[in-house]
Amino acid sequence: MLNIKEIESLYNQIPAACIILLADKPHFRIATMNTAFVNVTGRAREDLIGQNFFDAFPQDLHQQGSIPDAFDHVLESKTPCVVSRNRYDLSSYEGPARKRYWDLNIYPLLDEGGDVRYIVHSPTEITSLVEAEEKLEANNARLIRELEERTTVEEALQLSNERYRYVNMATNDAIYDWDIEQDHIAWGEAFFNAYGCDRDRAFPLERWAALVHRDDYEEVRRSLEEALANSELHNWKAEYRLRRKTGIYADIEENGYILRGASGNAKRLIGVLRDVSDYKKAEAELQALKDTFTDLFQLNPLPMWVYDFNTLMFLDVNEAAVAHYGYSKEDFLSMSLKDIRPAEDEQVFYEVLHQVNSASAHQACVRHLKKSGEVIYVNSTGNTIRYGSSEARIVVAIDITEKRRFEKALLNSERRFKTLIQEGSDLIAIVDVNGNYKYVSPTVERLLHVDPEKLVGEYAFKYIHAGDISTVYQELQSLATEKCVKLTPYRLINEQGEIHWMETIVTDMRDDDAVGGIVCNARVVTERMEQELRIQEHLDRLNAVSKATSDSIWDLDFVSGRVLWNHGITATFGYEELEVNYQWWYDRVHPEDINRVTQVVKEHVEQKKSRWTSEYRFRCADGDYKYVLDRGFLIFDEKTGKVLRMIGAFQDISERVAYTNAVEEHNRRLKEIAWTQAHTVRGPLTSILGLLPLLNEKDIDDDTRKSIMCHLENATKKLDEVIREIISRSQNAVRKR
Repeated sequence: MLNIKEIESLYNQIPAACIILLADKPHFRIATMNTAFVNVTGRAREDLIGQNFFDAFPQDLHQQGSIPDAFDHVLESKTPCVVSRNRYDLSSYEGPARKRYWDLNIYPLLDEGGDVRYIVHSPTEITSLVEAEEKLEANNARLIRELEERTTVEEALQLSNERYRYVNMATNDAIYDWDIEQDHIAWGEAFFNAYGCDRDRAFPLERWAALVHRDDYEEVRRSLEEALANSELHNWKAEYRLRRKTGIYADIEENGYILRGASGNAKRLIGVLRDVSDYKKAEAELQALKDTFTDLFQLNPLPMWVYDFNTLMFLDVNEAAVAHYGYSKEDFLSMSLKDIRPAEDEQVFYEVLHQVNSASAHQACVRHLKKSGEVIYVNSTGNTIRYGSSEARIVVAIDITEKRRFEKALLNSERRFKTLIQEGSDLIAIVDVNGNYKYVSPTVERLLHVDPEKLVGEYAFKYIHAGDISTVYQELQSLATEKCVKLTPYRLINEQGEIHWMETIVTDMRDDDAVGGIVCNARVVTERMEQELRIQEHLDRLNAVSKATSDSIWDLDFVSGRVLWNHGITATFGYEELEVNYQWWYDRVHPEDINRVTQVVKEHVEQKKSRWTSEYRFRCADGDYKYVLDRGFLIFDEKTGKVLRMIGAFQDISERVAYTNAVEEHNRRLKEIAWTQAHTVRGPLTSILGLLPLLNEKDIDDDTRKSIMCHLENATKKLDEVIREIISRSQNAVRKR
């Protein structure tokens, strides 16, 4: 949630007047306002902030309750509310208050918990329109009086139109006068300037309809017809898109007043078209800015939070903090900064806190406590922000636990360097050109149970297993062209029959006078080789099984990072059978799924769980994605607990996912049909119910009765069309299934 200063900065970019109120019913104190509001009202910002809204802007007694009801609606439903034609008078330092009218757009600003934090009150002044309408109403009253003196309606309409022309010249909005009986719309100058129509041609309703966006026309037409048909209705309002002379559509807000005859039939519609495109564009840009700032915080891969500088309570945390520390967001918001510090660090905590200056950034290396009880080291960097009405600090925490562990290990490694170089290797030996030992390290005694001094001068191949001698000898031939050779693991066998697998790096140092021979640096890899032999046995069985299935079976070597695939990767996804590295698989998982899948594997590795399952999208060779069900099996080293291999298989489940999505879409379509048509039925049904009581009136004349019967017939036909459409849509939905 942005703080009030950031919200004020964002709203200052909006041309529409906006005032931001605290959601503290019944006061609704003023938190801030944008520059447009200050300009419109002529009131000083410092005089308004902190006041109760209704003290600062007293309401018209005739409208008491309109704005309070709207505020209550926003608080309870958390949805916007519109109040039309609301009157409240504004005074300024420049003069007394005058009567002013407003269309009010009232909507909530929610915090991350979904609660209403602020209420935005955005007034659009319509005083000129209301005054014009009041003049028109006054003209209409005068017109009725004049009708008693004049012989024809045409003469009265001519006089009214003349007066309307002067009102039309007093505003920049597109004012119109539609003579319904003659089907001619008289437009003000603003309309022709904006929409470029020929002034000299007749202007029937169909010319206006041609400018309305085709996606909006049916709804506007239906609304207009219903308003004209309702003899008790005088005001009509609509929102739609209208094509300018440039070809670009403008967002229009239309308000009309219906003049009716003595029998209630509509004769004229007088109104105004207001272009609200800039307002809607600014509203959309504001929402985009809010989404961007929220994403920068919530989607940051590093843990971040905001805390109250005075109480130290957490005010907000991002998803990375929840995932890394293990606390839920609700846990964090009920805790203080002190709660994530180990108890023994309390003194250090207050010392660091004392160094924090609210006016500047601060960085420190501290210890934090996860929900699991694990203590980690973090580099925390914080800076001061305004969060609502609170003075707060935003903090980024970088976990450096592993880095510190590696640094400590490096220091220990340096201390033991001399010892490790002598004792750390299982066997260090120097062999002369004839293959005889010149030097053997003391560790050879525990392998061969022979005094290393007695081995000097003996043939080095004596203790190599007979089955490996030829391989070792052949690989040593590479020393003729290479300085260093790594031998394939081979077996050493002592006189007691014990076998040790050795991994040896041979370096030719014959040209070095201090060595004068071939250095053999060997280490025992017996356990690893035995493990690999067991794994190979499993792989042999796995390869046999993989030939009998269409699943894509894979084998990841954690040490080398190589991945081996079976034929399923070709048959199902179009890739040739090949051995690739881990990155090849990583690059082909859908970007929206990769973090979730790798997190599943990471958690199983950390918790030493062997089996895991995940569903995600995998890119085929042709670039399309398929949904797959991937099941993996982790093989851990029995002693160290580290992962050696991960073997698994994934299968194509795209058809199952498509079927599930189709069922959900079908259900959604049926619900949409039911909801939409239920509301459409209410239109003609309401007309029928409203007209039937009129037939029971005893004093209605035949013309009126015929008119009512005609409207009943039209409403009945409309109801029949709606019912047929419901049946047709339902049948289509069933067929699509």
